[in-house]
Formats: sequence, structure tokens, C-alpha cells
Amino acid sequence: MKILSFAILVVMISCAQKSGVEESVVDPTLSFRTETVVRESCVGENCAKLRLSWPVASGPAAADKINQYIRDQMSLFVQTGEDAALLDTMIVAYFRSFDEFKSEFPDSYGGWEIEVEAKVSYQSDRTLSIYFSQFSYLGGAHPNSAVSFLNIDPKSGEALSLDQLVLDENSLLKLSEQKFRAYHEVEEGLSLSEDGRFFLPETGFFLANAIGFKEGKFWVIYIPYEIGPYVMGSTELDFSKEELSGVVRW
Repeated sequence: MKILSFAILVVMISCAQKSGVEESVVDPTLSFRTETVVRESCVGENCAKLRLSWPVASGPAAADKINQYIRDQMSLFVQTGEDAALLDTMIVAYFRSFDEFKSEFPDSYGGWEIEVEAKVSYQSDRTLSIYFSQFSYLGGAHPNSAVSFLNIDPKSGEALSLDQLVLDENSLLKLSEQKFRAYHEVEEGLSLSEDGRFFLPETGFFLANAIGFKEGKFWVIYIPYEIGPYVMGSTELDFSKEELSGVVRW
């Protein structure tokens, strides 16, 4: 009876040790919360407004790198001068620049405004996409708006280069041009350069800077001035997984 009790105890200890080892090697799930900054500073009746929101990652070790990439991208949207810096520094510089501008040009009318929203738009075990939408008005004829993507390897936390995200660039370029022509109803047989509405380099059609995943699809988004005049607005091309199987990194 003593021998049987001892055997049972050994099995119980062995199982407990095995269970503890398994739990220690399991990485916690990558999760996100939203951080928001809303500030305003006025000179007389004119105000500088700032509203920022972005996802903050927590969980595995890669979360710190992911958060740094996101904050670095956010700081670029707040940048009003030539020098880039950390996000908190850029926020202070934004309001300081507004105060200095109003001090130098006291008769200038109107305020400034920057609004940036970043959110997780796609997440798989291989690819994480952060989608940024930005609106700004710092004086001038009209406000500016733009969108962009930050694509990251969720396991390493490193940003994905174009050749890491796009596995077959020639195929994506060809498919994008076909959708671009259909989107703008370009006459069949007419080249994009002959159409005359678009800004094209000598090398011809090109992929947009804003490419990434949202709403379960892959997007190629040309913002105003990138491939056409401001009045043309954005050109947003979306592709299903079936269309781009083997072409991009899902």
C-alpha cells in the first residue's frame, strides 16, 4: 500500500512540473488598448487644437518595439519643423510653433488643427497592420488629409519592408494598374500618360506609399497629390485574399 501511495505521489509531482514548464513557454497574446491625447492652446480667439489616438500593444516581448514604431509614426504627423523627435517633444513643439507664429504675425487670422487616428486594421500570426488617418490645417488655401499603413511582423516587432510585405511586386503592380484604370474609367487602349489627368514619372505607373491590410482586404491607396491633383482626392484600390494569394504576405 505504501509503495502504491509513493507511486501516485511521484506521478502527481511529475505532472505538476510538466504543466508548469508548458505554461512558462506559452507567449501571452498580443493585445491593444487605445491611448488618446486631446489638447488646445489659444492666442486670443485663435486656437491650436490637437487630437491624437493610437493603439498601445501589450503582451509578448515584441510589444515594446511595436509601440516604438507606432509612436515614431505618430510624431511625424505632429511635426511642424524640419527636425523629428519623440512624440511628447513634438507635441510641445507644435504648440510652441503656434505661439511663435501668432507672435510674429499678430494680424494673421485662424487657428491650427491636427487630428490623427491610428488603429489596428489587421492582425494575423504573420502580419500586423496599423492604419493611420490624418487631418491637418496649418493655414493656407485648404486643409490636408492623408492615410498610411505601418506593417509589422507581430513575432519580432520589426517593421516589414516592401519586399517583405509584397512577395511578387510585378504582379501587384500589374493588378493595381488594372484596378486604377477601372476606378478612373480610363478609355481602353489609352495609356495613363496619354490620359493627361495623372502625375506619372518617366518610369510609368507605380505603387502607392500607403499599402496594407484593413477590413480583411489588401489596400493600395493613393493620397491627394501623389498621383493626381488635390481635387482628384484619394484613389483607394482593394483586393481580396483570393486575388492576391501568393502575391502579398497575409
